[in-house]
Amino acid sequence: MTYDDAEWHQETVDELGLPEDSAATHIGIFYAWMRAHGLASGTTLWHGVPEPVPDPHLDLLDDRKLTPGAYLVQHMVGQFDAGAFTDEGNAFTDASYSAYLDAYSTVPEVARYDSTYAAPDTWQLYDAVAPAIDALYTRWKSSR
Repeated sequence: MTYDDAEWHQETVDELGLPEDSAATHIGIFYAWMRAHGLASGTTLWHGVPEPVPDPHLDLLDDRKLTPGAYLVQHMVGQFDAGAFTDEGNAFTDASYSAYLDAYSTVPEVARYDSTYAAPDTWQLYDAVAPAIDALYTRWKSSR
């Protein structure tokens, strides 16, 4: 199951006249947070290889050499699915991704734009959004 895909948002991004990669920012931020909190699987699928393999590009995300959205576009084909996360990561995503999208839109650094897609793909934006995901995760953990 695919949780989110930049292609699903592309028509709106195009209508707004924004760069194509603007559709990936919110997805990449969520993935980067999951990776930073040990909830990402750290694997990827390669054509012709039947099982997931360790993702050799994760250092680009971990070391902030690529922004979250850019990483998602360049190394995850603009989307993530259940294979991107650990069992706990999938349980959290299943329970909280919709709430994340709502919370994302209310973060002041996102809300100041006419559209959430206009928020820049930067590590500063990630740092502003991360506390909202932290709160969702804490709430989810306490309800289990």
